[in-house]
Amino acid sequence: MDLTKTWQIAAPAMSGLTQPSGPPNVSLGALWHSHDSLYLYGGEFSWKPVVSPTPFSLWEYSISSSKWIEHNNPTTSKGLNAEAGDQPVQRAAEGASLSVPSLGRAWYFGGHQDGYTTPGWSQSVWRIYLKSLLEFTFPGFQNDQVDALSNGQAAGSDGVWRNITEGGLQEGASFPERADGLLLYVPGFTDDGILLGLAGGTNETLVSTLILYLLTRPNKNVCRHK
Repeated sequence: MDLTKTWQIAAPAMSGLTQPSGPPNVSLGALWHSHDSLYLYGGEFSWKPVVSPTPFSLWEYSISSSKWIEHNNPTTSKGLNAEAGDQPVQRAAEGASLSVPSLGRAWYFGGHQDGYTTPGWSQSVWRIYLKSLLEFTFPGFQNDQVDALSNGQAAGSDGVWRNITEGGLQEGASFPERADGLLLYVPGFTDDGILLGLAGGTNETLVSTLILYLLTRPNKNVCRHK
């Protein structure tokens, strides 16, 4: 839809795009957006008929060229409140996702992993629910909370990943795992704003806590819940 032109509500001026080859057929993933591209993270493969998951790649859709670009074998980078670097980024589904192009970052909170998201996972093993906050820094943007970019460098063409799992209460046993939640961005609180995680749960419990995550780097980022 060309938003630079006027159109009638009853008959919006929409044109179809040729479906390009590229990412696998998945559902319940996330579609992040920067100023230039769309990024497909996560999702699960078909359960009927059963389709075995492939190794995870981040798929980028270049808006200007109308082409998909595969970023395979992504790994994490060490950073503030994050697990060690050089760990493979894994696929998750049904998590809460959010992208903020002005900050050059996107996030995926919680979700689950099972035999329809992860290669080699036996279908006889039940899914697990997550409490991690996965962060992706878009190519060309800075992020002083990632060690590799702490000297003012910008992320390269593959972007930079950080697996945040040690922010305040997040590393404790009382921090709830969840899927099917929401992640909201609130600007104006600190320099970069805050993230709010709402609702969600597992197959057995619903989560009634509100999660708050500070994006600006103070002495220590924290995940708090109430």
